[in-house]
Amino acid sequence: MGYVNYYIICFTILIGFAAFRAIAYQNKKSKRAMEEFWNREAKANSVRRADISNLDYITFDIDKLPINEATSLGFSDICAEIKGISNRKFLNLSDYTNTDLKMMYGPANLEALSEYDNNYNYLLRLLNKLSKELMNVNHPEYAKLVLETSIHLGSTLSSDFEMLGSIYYDANDYSSLKKLEATADNIESLSKSLILNKLNNIKTRDK
Repeated sequence: MGYVNYYIICFTILIGFAAFRAIAYQNKKSKRAMEEFWNREAKANSVRRADISNLDYITFDIDKLPINEATSLGFSDICAEIKGISNRKFLNLSDYTNTDLKMMYGPANLEALSEYDNNYNYLLRLLNKLSKELMNVNHPEYAKLVLETSIHLGSTLSSDFEMLGSIYYDANDYSSLKKLEATADNIESLSKSLILNKLNNIKTRDK
């Protein structure tokens, strides 16, 4: 019995020591990562302002959207918001942190870049909302135009792909559905697998 207790004590000590080493290593690793972050942040804050006038700004043709039709259906508020921001600058900067942006373009440009990124995300939310409203009142032909614009702009909202995929499927437009799948397959975001699953479910829902 004494030997059993001895081994239990030794085993407990070894486990405790291993846990202590693991915690110490993790703390050291976290400290090093924090130091690297602040060093990079300090460098980023010293970068001179870059010229951002020639960046690859996102544009869209509002005349291709069914604004008049959607307005006549009672969605004037959403349409007014879309028209209100249509002349703003849009950038998709989701792949970059604020530190990345400061390193690339200087801290003096961060506020403007953040505004352009916010404009982009706001536009996609408005288009998504308008698409849903048009689908709810049984006008997929108008929703299709809005959704195709969203996808062209780089939307990774799963509901955009799902709605557009359903419209193509219901219209027996399998060629466009296949192209939509190819677009989804090239997405580099966490929503990729979800989108592909939803599109696959659309193709198999009648089987």
